[in-house]
Amino acid sequence: MRIGKIIITIFTWIIISFIMIWSTKESSIVRNNRALVDHQIEIENSEKQMFLKKSDVVNILETFSSNYDSINYKEINITLLEELLRDQPQILQAEVFSTWKGLLKINVTQKKAKARMIDNKGMAYVDEMGNLFPLSEHDSDKLTVISGFFDSEKRIQVLNFIEKASKHPSFPNGISSVHRENDGTYIVYPAWHGHSITWGLDDFFEIKAHKAQAVYAYLLETNNLDKLSHLDLRYSGQAVYKVNN
Repeated sequence: MRIGKIIITIFTWIIISFIMIWSTKESSIVRNNRALVDHQIEIENSEKQMFLKKSDVVNILETFSSNYDSINYKEINITLLEELLRDQPQILQAEVFSTWKGLLKINVTQKKAKARMIDNKGMAYVDEMGNLFPLSEHDSDKLTVISGFFDSEKRIQVLNFIEKASKHPSFPNGISSVHRENDGTYIVYPAWHGHSITWGLDDFFEIKAHKAQAVYAYLLETNNLDKLSHLDLRYSGQAVYKVNN
């Protein structure tokens, strides 16, 4: 009796396994032969930085086929499409998949710029790792402009400087631009006023920012703040400033 139950159980599992394998195979065939009826594109970006539009992704999709919305799923190389999307300079990550209804879904994560870099080759964005990527014709975000930072390590350093400055009361609205001289000296342009600052090396941020704040307070009290043209913070225990006549 027990042997009979065991045989029946084994036979039942064999049938179930066969059905599952057959269903999976048939489902794959149906999916591969199903025409792609439409596409859905989602782009993850910030409100201030819109480097990509859906039309840009559609243009990439059309490189696969001019009639991509009527071809079979198996005719779309998903892996290749993902790689092509990830190779785009403004794209950080891309994921492509399809639904049973023939909808091709493309999810894209856009890179985020922390600053703009100017050199003799032109201008580019800088990401949080100090890497450069090309400008976008769609972007309108106002970013700090940097120059003289020719490797990613130095660019990361200046990004940290810009971040600290954006949180300090001496620099409302942050920093407009930073230039690095060959000896490492920073020339800083605050966003709130048209003067320049010879900051010196990227060190002792709080001490130098406090000296700048003291000069601003003094010039404001003496009604000369609008005349300030340059501030030098390189000297220990003092700040040197220049005002226009």
